[in-house]
Order: sequence, then C-alpha cells, then structure tokens
Amino acid sequence: MKSFRWSVPFSITILALMALILAPLAAALLWLGWRSVSFVERLSGDQRVTVLEQAIERFVSNGLRGVVSVGQTLAETPVFRIDRGPEADDERRRQLAASLTHHPLVGAAYVAFRDGRFLYVGRRETYWDVPRLPFEDQKPDAVQVLTIEGSGSERRETWWYQEPDGSRTKKRVQPTDYDPLSRRWYIDTMRAGKAVLTPPYRFVQSDRFGISVGVPLAEDEGVIGFDFTLHALSQLLTAYKITENAVIMVGNSLSNVVVQSQPCAAGVQGCLPGDAQAREVLQRTIRETIEEDRRIDRVIDIDGNAYRLIAHRMAPGFGQQFVVAAAVPRMELFAASRSLIERAAIAAAITVALAVVAALVASWLVSRSIARIAAKTERIRNLDFSDRLPVRSHITEVARLSDSVERMRQGLEVFGRYVSKHLVQQVMRSPESSGVGGVRREVTVMFTDIESFSLLSETMEPEILTGRLSRYFDVLGTAISANRGMIDKYIGDSIMAFWNAPEPDPDHVANACRAALQAAAASNRLCERWAARGRATFRTRFGLHTGRAVVGNVGASERINYTLVGPVANQASRLEGLNKVYGTEILASGEVVQLTADRFLWRHIDRIVAAGTTEAHDIYEPLGEEGDAVRHSGFLAQWRCSHAAYDAGRFEEALAGFRAISAMRPDDGPSRVFIDRCTAFLRDGMPPGWDGAWHFDRK
Repeated sequence: MKSFRWSVPFSITILALMALILAPLAAALLWLGWRSVSFVERLSGDQRVTVLEQAIERFVSNGLRGVVSVGQTLAETPVFRIDRGPEADDERRRQLAASLTHHPLVGAAYVAFRDGRFLYVGRRETYWDVPRLPFEDQKPDAVQVLTIEGSGSERRETWWYQEPDGSRTKKRVQPTDYDPLSRRWYIDTMRAGKAVLTPPYRFVQSDRFGISVGVPLAEDEGVIGFDFTLHALSQLLTAYKITENAVIMVGNSLSNVVVQSQPCAAGVQGCLPGDAQAREVLQRTIRETIEEDRRIDRVIDIDGNAYRLIAHRMAPGFGQQFVVAAAVPRMELFAASRSLIERAAIAAAITVALAVVAALVASWLVSRSIARIAAKTERIRNLDFSDRLPVRSHITEVARLSDSVERMRQGLEVFGRYVSKHLVQQVMRSPESSGVGGVRREVTVMFTDIESFSLLSETMEPEILTGRLSRYFDVLGTAISANRGMIDKYIGDSIMAFWNAPEPDPDHVANACRAALQAAAASNRLCERWAARGRATFRTRFGLHTGRAVVGNVGASERINYTLVGPVANQASRLEGLNKVYGTEILASGEVVQLTADRFLWRHIDRIVAAGTTEAHDIYEPLGEEGDAVRHSGFLAQWRCSHAAYDAGRFEEALAGFRAISAMRPDDGPSRVFIDRCTAFLRDGMPPGWDGAWHFDRK
C-alpha cells in the first residue's frame, strides 16, 4: 500500500499565491494609514517650535552661564586686583586668552579698571579697529592683544598679534581716546553690581552683531567683559528650520530682531516667493508679542500661501528676555502626510492590478521551475554534475520531480568517479558498443611507477600512505586528463593510461608525450612541497610506447571493464622499468620518437635487446618540447658525439665524452651508466660481435 503524501493541487496553489499577495498589501495600506496620522502628529507646529525654543535656550543660557562663571572666577583671583599694577598684565592677558580657547562662542575677552586701564584679547573676526597687518601674514587662529593706558593727550594704545605658539608681531603704539568707563557694558555692570547681559548691538571694533557680558571685579575695581557673536545662533536657527521655506526669528525686549534664519537659497526648486513678506509679518508679530505679553498662534495668507505664525517669549536671563517666532507654510507642514495618503491610493490601485495578474505570475513561477529541471537533466545527460543547487518549489509535483532529478545527479556523480566520462559518452551515443568485445586500433600507452614504493610503504601508516597516494594520483591524473588521456586502472602505486580510445585522437602520440612531461613536472613540484615539510617523497618513472592493440569491453556478461589487450602495454611497462637501469624519469620507444621527432626534443639513450628476445629496440628520453632546443643544444651535441664513439667501439674516446657530460650535469643517470660500461670494456675488452646494442640477460 502506497504511503499518503500531503500535497496541494495546482488551483489551490494559485489561490494561495493570490492571497499571499493581497494580504500583505492590505496590511501595508493599514500601516500607511496609521503612519499618516502619526506623522502629522510628529510634524505638529507646537512640538517643532518647542524643540527650537529649547535649543535656543540651551544655546543662550548655557553658553552665557558658562562664560559668566569663568568671569566670576577671574574676578576673584588676586591677579585681577588693581593694586597688582601693570606688572600682572602678562598673566591677566594669558588668562583672558585661555577663556577664548575654552569657549568657542566668545569673540573677545577684556578687563577695564576704574583707573581707565584696559586689556583686550580678541579673535580674528573681532579684531580691534586699529591699523592691522594683512591677514595672510597671520595664522587663522592668531589673536590680537591690546593695552590702553594713560589719560588725556598721553593716553596710548599698544597692540600686537600673537600666534598659538607664543610668537608675536612687533608692538605698535598710537594715541587713542577710547574710554571703556563710558561703554554701556561697563556702566550697566557697575550699576547692577552683578553679571549683566547687554542688548544686541554691533561691535565698535568690527561689523559683527552680538552681545556683551559684564562681570564686576571685587570691591568695584572694574569689569571683566566678554563679547559674543550671534553668527553661530543664526546657523542654529537655519539648521532647525521646520520646513524649507520656514522663517525663524529671535527678537529682544526692545522689539529688535537679534538674529534670523537664512532664506531659502535663490533659484532652488520649491522656494516660495513670499519670503520677504513673511519676514516683515514676523517682525510685526514679535513686536505684538512683546507689547501684549502673550503667545501668538494664527494662520494668515502671504502672497497666496497660508502660513502658520507662532511667537512667544522665552524665560528671562541676565536681565534680557528674548522672543522666538516662526512662520511656516501650511502646505509644507502637511506635505509628508499628504504624500503618504497619495501613496496609499496608488498602493490600492496596484493591489487590484496584482490580483488580476497573480494567476499569470503563478504560472510563470511553475514554468520557470520546470525549465530549470529540464536544463539540469540536460547537463546530467552531458555528464555535467556541477549544478548542485536543487530546484525549490512548493508545488507537490514539481518538488517531487526536483527531488528525483537531484538524487539521480548525486548517484551518477558518484558513479562517474569509477568510469571515464569519455567512455560513458561513447556508450550513450552508441548503445550497441556496450557489449563484450573490442576493436583494433593504434594506441599510445603510458605506465607509471613509484621508485622504491615497497620500502616507503613499510615506513608509513596505511592511512597516511593512502592520503599521500590520493594526492599523488590526483596530480598525475590531472595532467593525463588535460591531454585527452584515459586512465585505464590504478595498480597499487602504478597508473596505466592510454590515448586514442575510446574517443579517436589523431594527435594521440604527441598528447601522451606532453602528458608525461607535465605529469613528471607536477610530481616533482609536489615532492618539493613534501620535502620542505619534512615528508617522504615519491620519485615517478614513466614508460611510453605506441602500437596496435584491441580496445573494448573485457569481462563477464554481468560486469565488464573497458581496457586494451596487446603487446603495446607490455612494452610500455618494460620501458618504465628500464628507467631504474639508466637513472632516467621518462623513457619512450623508437616508434613514439618517429612520430614526434619534429615536436619534442629527444635524447637517444641506448639500443637494447630484451631478455628472451633477439630484436633490438631504440629507447629515448624526452628533454622537453621543441622550443627547449636552445637550452639543451650543447648537452645534446656532446652526448651524440660520445654515443657515436661508443657505438663504433671507440670506448676511450666515448669515456672522455661521457665524463664531460657528467661534469656538465652531475645528476645525469645515463652518463654514469655509459661511463661504467666504457670502463669495463677498456678493462675486459670489446664484446665479440659488437654492434652497439646492449643485451639484457634477465627481465
């Protein structure tokens, strides 16, 4: 009995998709409505103006109180006692300059004694009105230091500029009639006997608009004063503008406008034309607030736009009271909420449209999943298992199909590690070729073996040895596969590979030679890394031979293996073994060299007769591809001359040549072999019937 599996019909799936679309949209509309109301509340004029008032109050009161505290502290210090005389002026100036450093809003600090002496330290923007050096001759944070003393026609002012590092310009002295005792900040402070804040005015020594704070010295000996510029307060008002076209002003109890926000930049899109009129109305509103001593909150029309006017007094401080006033266009005040309402209407229209096309979208989603599954199966058919991402779908049929395809991909990917992809592709193209049997064709065979592997295996744990072999086989297999070779089998530490089957390869001999060179180089690089880590290394020997063989399926009816049968494999195996005799890494037969002589650089090693045979064979060592000829030209020329003398029986001449070769390349194995042979022939005499061939008496 089949197990029940919960599933959703396609029609229900479509309805569910539509519900999933409509439900979030309905919730979004409700959320937008709620946001509209809350946003309007947050934009309430009362709240925004209150925030602005608090910021101004903190700016004025906290800033002034801090400076007044500094002034009161200085007034109590002995150095500001009048009886200390001019000798204390340097310390007085230093403390006044320190107050500028710690209070950025203070433009100048000064002290006036009742005997008429006056000390002044001011920032660049509030320089005293005296002949001054060009600004480029002074650093931006230089201060002006001024001293006024004397009386009548003998009254003089001495001034200089002082840099932060203490360096100063040359002192300059000139007559002056300036009397600090006649200034309002001095008079009001002495009269009140406490800290006093002056109404805003333009400083006599600069064009800046600001206010002064006076603090009386002990025993009414004089007044310490501080000048504040209102430029920073203007920037604060501009930053706190409720909307782009809002106008903010601060006035004082004398109905004067102390500071106001910057107008909307000319030419900027969205600026309203009634800015100047709004400022005039706001000034009248400030006067009305002061005269009637009440809060004003009304809506008026200015140049065709409705403005909300808000004005009221701030808490008094240091004998002054300020009025904060704002004029805000109502269309900007409620612009955000209106935009939200419009968006909600648009969202409602989109909801209807989405409901209409929901079915089409669902169908597209299904077809897309099926298309992905089809593309995935096509890649699997081509033995490409790289797409490991399963196709996700909440539709039962599509999900089941995707699961089946993914399981098939996983199984074939594992199976593909045991069988060559080329072989499988050939069987898929020609299913009739999967039976037992084969065809005769030219093939090139490679045999590899690890030198002294039995000894190495005795010194390693099996798990470590298996891991090293896997890495080693991966390196060699990459070079073989990259050159169109097929690995037939792994035999212990050996590899048997062949070319030109199952896929035809017209260039199979050259590809096999190139694969051998690349595999040897890759094996050597791997051994270098292992040696650097203190690990045992593998030295690989290669044998190459080409000839005719039968390639095909060999085995029983239930289980077969694609391989080759023929003497070509045995000959490749013998060549691999001869590397041990000659100390070489790769040996190839004369048949291989005949077909690749113009593409690779070959060294003729020897002419041999194998044990149990009478036929002589030439064996060669590849030194590289034809492009490496220049690097080996001198070596090969010496080798050929020495080998020719050896073949001709001139063993003394050959011995000298082989010794020269050994000096050129001390690690050259064949030269050592021929040195030993020539030495033996010179000692024992030339073998009878000498024809240059070396006869092996055992396999």
